[in-house]
Amino acid sequence: MDLPRQFAYGPQWKFIFYFFVAGIALLALAGVHFVSPTVGIALSFLPLCFALVGTVRRLVFPRFLELGQDTFSVCTGFFQARVTRIPYADIEQAWEVVGPRMTIFHLRTKDRTTEILSILLPNMTSYVAVRDFVNSRVRAKEKKVQPIEDGKYCFRCSYEGDGEIYNSNGEIIWRFKTLHARPHYPYGFFRLPDFVVHDNAGKELFRIKLERKWALAEFEMLENGLPVSTIRQRSILRNKFTLDFVNGHKWVFRMPLFTVSFGGLSETGEAIRVRLHSHNVWYVLIDPKADNPQLVVALAFIHRERLRFN
Repeated sequence: MDLPRQFAYGPQWKFIFYFFVAGIALLALAGVHFVSPTVGIALSFLPLCFALVGTVRRLVFPRFLELGQDTFSVCTGFFQARVTRIPYADIEQAWEVVGPRMTIFHLRTKDRTTEILSILLPNMTSYVAVRDFVNSRVRAKEKKVQPIEDGKYCFRCSYEGDGEIYNSNGEIIWRFKTLHARPHYPYGFFRLPDFVVHDNAGKELFRIKLERKWALAEFEMLENGLPVSTIRQRSILRNKFTLDFVNGHKWVFRMPLFTVSFGGLSETGEAIRVRLHSHNVWYVLIDPKADNPQLVVALAFIHRERLRFN
């Protein structure tokens, strides 16, 4: 790749056009009295505002993502209008989250986490070129290996139901996937595929299957083909689950609406605490004396279920 290289970074014209057409169509419906003028104007206000702001952003405040030899420029802040230069050597971690509508490339430095959104680049080819080039320049840093902390995990899950479970040092300990015939989102309205957890060598460790769908779902976790836990949905809002393990341990896990922190409690008083970094990333803390693989897998499954109806 010839350096420096610039990529336009802002709302794509096709999306601006879609919002503009939607706003005009709503005004036209009001003009022919299909809806009342008040309703038509109110409904058209938001898409027309998006179209206007997007046009101003492209024409008056054009911004570019620039790849250089030692640094690159990214757009941050309100409307992605502020340009920030980041040395490749400062990047500590880079990862990608694939969503149903866009892909986000995360870059973590000591001071901040920056996101590059695929829908703000001209096309997916440009996004892939930026992602691959930045990844090729990120140098792995030598750091002191810390002892692994019991009960401390990170879950990363895509909207299609695939992801990884990390330990406290950021190392992948297990991977999981939803056994679609073809990965897609949303899914599970008629048939819900199994949720399978395997180690880094690809060996299956756990499988969670749907046992009852209506009205509140019930799932069974299998280890080596034998049932080890039952996971029951306890709310039509899908924000409360109970976990009953064959060893007698019972948990209630709650996810109140409109909060980024929630957790669960066992009958014997141990606690689970969860904090959302994003919808796709959970940071999980389990009381060390209650920490075990079956509980971790059950929580990763609940994370998938939350995303499935997000």
